[in-house]
Amino acid sequence: MSQQQETLDSFWIFDNACYIPGAQAILFETETSAKFNEPKLDFDDVDGFRVPQWGPDNLLPQRVLDKIDRAEIVGTNANFNWQVGFGLGPKLVKLIRDRKNNRVVDYYEITKGKEFDWCERNDISLYLMETLTDLSYFHNGFPIVVFDKELNSIETLRHREAAFCRWGVDKNGEIKYMLYRGDWEEKKDEMIDYLVLDEYKAFQSLKDFQTYYKGKQKQKRAFCYPIYMPSPGRPYYSYPTWYSVFRSGWYDNIISIPALKKAILKYKLGVRHIIYVSPKYFQDKEKQAGIQPSDIKGRKELRDQLVNDINNVLTGEQNAGKSIMSIKELVPSGSSATEEKYITIETIKNDIEGGEYVTDYETGANVISYAMGVHPSLVGAVPGKNSNSLSGSNIREIFMMKQALTFPMVDRALRPFSLIRKFNNWDEDITIAVPEYVFTTLDQNKSGKQESTNAIVQ
Repeated sequence: MSQQQETLDSFWIFDNACYIPGAQAILFETETSAKFNEPKLDFDDVDGFRVPQWGPDNLLPQRVLDKIDRAEIVGTNANFNWQVGFGLGPKLVKLIRDRKNNRVVDYYEITKGKEFDWCERNDISLYLMETLTDLSYFHNGFPIVVFDKELNSIETLRHREAAFCRWGVDKNGEIKYMLYRGDWEEKKDEMIDYLVLDEYKAFQSLKDFQTYYKGKQKQKRAFCYPIYMPSPGRPYYSYPTWYSVFRSGWYDNIISIPALKKAILKYKLGVRHIIYVSPKYFQDKEKQAGIQPSDIKGRKELRDQLVNDINNVLTGEQNAGKSIMSIKELVPSGSSATEEKYITIETIKNDIEGGEYVTDYETGANVISYAMGVHPSLVGAVPGKNSNSLSGSNIREIFMMKQALTFPMVDRALRPFSLIRKFNNWDEDITIAVPEYVFTTLDQNKSGKQESTNAIVQ
């Protein structure tokens, strides 16, 4: 939609927000929550592969990335979650054990040798950053391990963008392939397929592939080592619990507030109603009218018609008492169902003083931060004037708790190193550690911080 005036009585402030002066209303086109549900397990046939859909339209990662780009609080929290886990970055270390009970009592950093050269060549810091990011955003990771040319050892570890990865399964539903493609919507780009290791017996799985392909003219050198966070009821792709912010409506509320405030402050608009319209409304109308997705003019006219209809209902005393029929859909959710209304009209209070909806934004930001497991004080100030800033001691304790809770994600991200160490015949006490700063009081350490260890791969 154009951001300039499109009809006599209304104009689009943004691509998804239209101001209707006569009705003193803003129409806001939301994202349907159905795209974040998986009511049933469907498969696509893609280039001869049977592909379990990631989300109802197999584009869930793309939907998530698009939404993160439009809400600063979501992106900041998602980044914070992986940054806490990254700590001071991965270090190659050798463990020191107590000879009596074989317990690890200390470790020292390795700065030379073939293992160190291997880590430097593969840029392990970047690998960990990228993998933690995918685990934070999607709860799924798709690293690949690559043999050398002779298939004698693992030469390379690489991250593959989770947003572009899908599974390929056999007729029994067992995962056999990881499929990597840049465009899953139009399916234009070339697709690369990788055989998948059994994560429960990764070493034996890789040895079997080595035996099968070694000496053959057409070798397979790269294999996917699947990593993921547990997600009940999701057999193929894990589903972060924080996606609830998209399904509950809090995300839509929080991104509508900046558009509404900009309209009020820039255009000095009086706003009495905010109207939320699900894309499903337009999809159904376009289907009924035979309007194709490529018909830009037809789709524009459909939206303008809705704007005029709402304007006619909400404007003037003669229309008092009139109502708009709103279609709703029951969307399966677990063992029950949630309602998704096609059109929702809310009456709001607007004093045009510059501080409108601050409380609403503050509440929405706190709910989203709660869902994502991030205390707002850890990433800055809580939005709004009632920020209730915490003391340094409280923030320090909350941060240490957050560090401890990131251990499972770091453990999964580093999981391939156990396979690499064993397959490449490294010393069993050479491993990866992730040091981190633990903030303390000045009486314990003059710098106010000391080093600890988040995770060690053993």
